[in-house]
Amino acid sequence: MSNFDLNSINSALSDSGRPISGVDFSGKSLKLDTANDAQPIVDAINACPDLQYLTLTGNTLGVPAAEAISKALEHHPELKIARLSDMFTGRMKTEIPPALAALGDGMITAGARLSVLDLSDNAFGPIGVEGLAKLLQSDVCSELEELRLNNNGLGITGGRLLAKALASRPRRLKIFIAGRNRLENDGATALAKVFQNMGTLEELAMPQNGIYHVGVAALSDAFRHNPNLARLNLNDNTVAAKGALAIAAALPKLKNLKCINFGDCLLKSKGALALAKAFKENSLLLESLDLSHNEIGREACMQIVDAVTALPDSADRLSRVVLAGNSLGGANNKKIMRDKLGASAELSDGEGSDDEYVTDSEEENSNSEEEEEDDEESQNSEDSATEDAQHDTLTNFADTIALDTSGVQEIETDVGRFLAQPTLENLEKLGPNAADVIDVHLQSIKEPAAMIQAYVDATFCVAGLSENATASQIAEQLFPILISRATRAPASAWLLANSFLTALALIKSEEKPQRLKWSLPPCYRFVSRQLLSPTVPPALRDTLRFFATSKRGAAPLADMLCQ
Repeated sequence: MSNFDLNSINSALSDSGRPISGVDFSGKSLKLDTANDAQPIVDAINACPDLQYLTLTGNTLGVPAAEAISKALEHHPELKIARLSDMFTGRMKTEIPPALAALGDGMITAGARLSVLDLSDNAFGPIGVEGLAKLLQSDVCSELEELRLNNNGLGITGGRLLAKALASRPRRLKIFIAGRNRLENDGATALAKVFQNMGTLEELAMPQNGIYHVGVAALSDAFRHNPNLARLNLNDNTVAAKGALAIAAALPKLKNLKCINFGDCLLKSKGALALAKAFKENSLLLESLDLSHNEIGREACMQIVDAVTALPDSADRLSRVVLAGNSLGGANNKKIMRDKLGASAELSDGEGSDDEYVTDSEEENSNSEEEEEDDEESQNSEDSATEDAQHDTLTNFADTIALDTSGVQEIETDVGRFLAQPTLENLEKLGPNAADVIDVHLQSIKEPAAMIQAYVDATFCVAGLSENATASQIAEQLFPILISRATRAPASAWLLANSFLTALALIKSEEKPQRLKWSLPPCYRFVSRQLLSPTVPPALRDTLRFFATSKRGAAPLADMLCQ
């Protein structure tokens, strides 16, 4: 959980003689559901004549509370710093985009110009970026220098959406933080294009994102265009030898680079040697270097030490050099390293630990070809083998087990045929009680997410035909059954909203996208009518209208949902 940071606020405010004032409710663990719940924050904002910063970290906001705070923000164009991290604990994902959008609308109405925006530790995922897009594309973020989106669960889709929003206008970001987001190669590559056009980065941190050498190479190309880059953190990504070579090629353009964290990046000796050579040839004035847990052999470790201590001022300049978790050799080798590195040396994970993970004395020489093959294999296989893909591999393996199906005849039902091919002809075969027939067919599904998705798909298969009077009547009968079945399931609000959004093509599915089987225009008209029903959960109604509003212009049919 983030705390009040006076130094950050001081540096972000351009007028050093200006008294610092703002509102800080950080760490109070307030649960703000309604406008009344948010009144203490609203009162504090209204009572602050010069609101330079707003910190709400560590509380949890619902949509009505966010809207109330937004109204108060409309009167503060002087706002420069918004620290809104860890604000949605216990909230459904569908609540977060409209809450974020509401806060953004308040700043937009005020005409504020933020220099710092921190939204870290809010697990809003890709759909949360939809709520941020308007703010990021507005004048409010036209002067943004620091953007923190750590641990937001963006994924590849969120990374692409974020890149698109940032690319909408020229940027001059100095600090970009986006660790623990599973951006992977595609997300990193999309953002790299933004960084390349930016040219102002001073600090970049993207640890734990599943990025392999392809994404690292794209980022390295972007680094060449950001000569002021001073701090670089790619910890716990698979940089490997190929990625290290790409970064080494960019280092001649990065004379201001002071701090590097490539810990746990599977560099191995080949990658470490490439970096050591680049450090030495470009006379980098490094102050901090973390290459821990990279399976680096002792000779390569020694080359790293020699490279960072080559300049005569290294003893005064180096504050931290971490080589723990690599093969450092015997006591004599370690003594040499410690003598060269001085107090900056961190050669073990803890007291008494030797970190001897690689012990073959010929590791750099006789096994160099094998190491290169291992690097290539790990990058080619793991690059495309995310956790989901590995799960798919196991599933595919199970699918290869041959079962004796002789004598077994698959029974194709009328409902199954209709759901596979939703035509009027197939719907008529279900008879006058088609809604009940479909309901009985789907009740056998026990897993909540699959059950809700099945009911939504079935409803839209019928609604897509609702220009026909009979189909329209069946859809009207099926919709309340869908709501009734879905709302009994755990986490139903999120599952139901997500299924509706993908079925209406308002968001892309996080799974492999499937071609819709139904026509969207009649489905939009059908759903717009159903939203007036009191049986519709308010969260579903608000979420659909929010996303439909955000899609206006790009998807005109969505306007029907906003009537």
